[in-house]
Amino acid sequence: MTIQRVEVITGVERRRRFTDAEKLQLVEEAFRPGVTATEVARRRGVDVSLLYRWRRRFFGLQPQLPAFVPVTVAPGEPLAEDAPEPMAASSVPPAGVIEVEFATARLRITGTVDPAVITAVIATLRRPA
Repeated sequence: MTIQRVEVITGVERRRRFTDAEKLQLVEEAFRPGVTATEVARRRGVDVSLLYRWRRRFFGLQPQLPAFVPVTVAPGEPLAEDAPEPMAASSVPPAGVIEVEFATARLRITGTVDPAVITAVIATLRRPA
């Protein structure tokens, strides 16, 4: 059996104290996309369950996504009432852009995409890391 890391604690106080800012920084680092909470916990010398406990403390049991989000219309884009009348069914799909912004990522969809693919991508981005 090999010991990977040894931490020597000197002094009277044995328990480390973290400020709320330090806790929040560790939680944000641990739950970024592509990052494993276990790796961050190991690297920072804290137990992974502590990171999950701090995340619940700061963000609740499950981070809630807003039901309504602000929408902005890009300048220069024609408004719906200014758009020309739709033509008969064409072989060329309509061009469009959908942009969804998450807390940790931004998804931009251009052109025609299968709704099942969009649903799967959004579900994956909503999952905690």
